[in-house]
Amino acid sequence: MIFGTHRKELVSLSLQGQPRWKLPLQDVVDASATLGPDGRIYVVANGAYAVDLLGRLHWHKPTADHVRSSPVIHPARLVIIGTTEGTLIALRPDGSVAWEVPLGGAIESAASIDDDGRIHVSTGRGEVVQLDSSGEVLWRFKTGDEVRATPAIARDGTIVVGSYDGRVYAIRPNGDLRWKVATGGRVRASARIDADGRIYVGSQDNFLYCIDPGGSVLWRHNVGQDVDSTVEIGADGTLYFGSDDGGIHALR
Repeated sequence: MIFGTHRKELVSLSLQGQPRWKLPLQDVVDASATLGPDGRIYVVANGAYAVDLLGRLHWHKPTADHVRSSPVIHPARLVIIGTTEGTLIALRPDGSVAWEVPLGGAIESAASIDDDGRIHVSTGRGEVVQLDSSGEVLWRFKTGDEVRATPAIARDGTIVVGSYDGRVYAIRPNGDLRWKVATGGRVRASARIDADGRIYVGSQDNFLYCIDPGGSVLWRHNVGQDVDSTVEIGADGTLYFGSDDGGIHALR
């Protein structure tokens, strides 16, 4: 188990919970670490760090502002991160910058990458932005308020994301609106899509929503507090998620 802390450390624990190593960093960690196909661990704080499995630092690429978006590994061997100042950055395996693109709004969540290598990222400007692997912006989709969730991508390429305007949007791969569903509160949670295309997403109206691929609400479940966490789907189809009541919920 490897994770970052607000003590400005990257920590590795054994399966028995015993410390294996700790690596001091220069800032607090607000995002999950990512294990790359090269066996390195990528973690963000005041920029991006590449660390091996023994806890040795390979490189640190500082950024102008804090990074809260977990690193994502692109098939073109790029490490994709976004900063709270609104810049999307692609780093090569040696830590050098392949490209960086200012998007005009804070990036608070990880990017997502479709089967064709296109990158999708949400911004505090209220947009979902699609870029190609060279950093060229292909389109921007505007919602009514900040977007802080990671876009989810369905098997047919539809991009699903919630906005602080209280709606869940389904966007076609070309950037056109497919449908939108209104909830009763801001949507901070990232959506989860199951094998049948059903979408599960929480809202700050205290409900977890289940939406079919066509945009119809199949059901909603009230947990009494904001649902800001992403649903995890168990092998038996059980839905697991947290809420602001401090509990972990399981639904069948």
